Amino acid sequence: MRHTNYIVVLFVAFVYLALGQVAQAQVRQLTMDDAVKLALDKNRDLQIATLETSKSAQKVVEARGYALPTVAASAQYLYYINKQVSFLPGSFVGLGDDQVATFRVGGSNALLGGIAVSHPLFQASVRSGIRAAQIDESATTEALATVRANVVTDVKKAYLDVLITQEQLRLQQQSIARNEQALKDSRSLLAQGRVSRVDTLRAFVTVENLRPTLIQLTNRIGITKTILKQTMGLDEQEVIELQDSLRYNETLFTLPGTDVFLDAVQARPEVRRLELLEKLNQEQIVQQIAEKQPKLSAIGLAQTQSQANNFQFGDYKWPVSSYVGLQVNVPIFTGFRTNARIQQAQITRQQSNTQLANLKEIVRAQVKIGLANVEESRLRIQTQQQTISVAELGYRITRDRWKQGIASRLDMSDAELSLTQAKSNYLQAVYDYLTATVNLDKVLGKIK
Repeated sequence: MRHTNYIVVLFVAFVYLALGQVAQAQVRQLTMDDAVKLALDKNRDLQIATLETSKSAQKVVEARGYALPTVAASAQYLYYINKQVSFLPGSFVGLGDDQVATFRVGGSNALLGGIAVSHPLFQASVRSGIRAAQIDESATTEALATVRANVVTDVKKAYLDVLITQEQLRLQQQSIARNEQALKDSRSLLAQGRVSRVDTLRAFVTVENLRPTLIQLTNRIGITKTILKQTMGLDEQEVIELQDSLRYNETLFTLPGTDVFLDAVQARPEVRRLELLEKLNQEQIVQQIAEKQPKLSAIGLAQTQSQANNFQFGDYKWPVSSYVGLQVNVPIFTGFRTNARIQQAQITRQQSNTQLANLKEIVRAQVKIGLANVEESRLRIQTQQQTISVAELGYRITRDRWKQGIASRLDMSDAELSLTQAKSNYLQAVYDYLTATVNLDKVLGKIK
């Protein structure tokens, strides 16, 4: 019996270790650069935008197709329940001149087949349509660049959200550890009769009040990781572990030149896309005006037909008729539809002009705000670095004074809270700085 239990214990231990190794092997280690690369490969919004560029390329092929010949084959079979009727003057069959003779001709089965060819020789709207499709393809490419910049920015910010939450959890754990040590010291001093029971109870309550925040931060880490995985396009069940840390890197930001606003306007894909849409709207006006012009096409037709009262196809006669020629279509009156479409295209162009001017002003404002946010967070970091050193010194002095019975428990709590707040403020400043630099890269059009 003991031998059997021993085997069972070994088996369970082996399975537990094996599962632990498998689970550990499935953890995906991610740096921020890794997260960005994954997002560029797996993000669904980016995939949709990429497919849109492929679709716009096919629109160019379609537009060029209107300048090529059109060839169509047709075939028709008819069965006449009542054969076709022909009319002849009565004099042909011995009737009076004022009479008309009728007689049925042809067979019960009629077969007709042919090939028709049409080729546009002059059609201004075709050339304009090709140019419009090419401009639309370029605009779609800029839209893809916009989505790409948004995805990279969102992934970096989601990555930073996980980092700051992990750091906040670490700070909270440090705060609990300091307060637990203070509670331990308080109990020791209480046993020596050097502090009151109230101070010990207050230390205990302080520790317990910190634990709910610990639970909240632990849960928030899971939420921020889920958001990061969704942004990257990973499966929600996949386990990830971040390798980077939340550290201040002053080299991330370099002061831009005097032409920063102009450079940002020229670099932003959103601006380039609206500029292309403005050209597209102008081309659409030309395209609608072209609808008023004549259209010249070369046409040709070759057809054959046969009729009989049976299905002996080998005995059928297949005479062939054919022609080639020119066809001209001249629009005379279209119920004012063309003029209305021209007016619509002109209004759309005016809207694009206004949107473009507005976007340029928005970009200038975003650059100004982005630079201000980076500078503000950088100054906060410098201030909080000094504050942390002072707060740590103040906490050590207060703790020693409290152990000597000189400082009160309230002084000790205030010193610990000040230290935690100083570290939290520094952490928030670093997070704001890193987030501001990510946003500024997007605003300046640096994300390619």
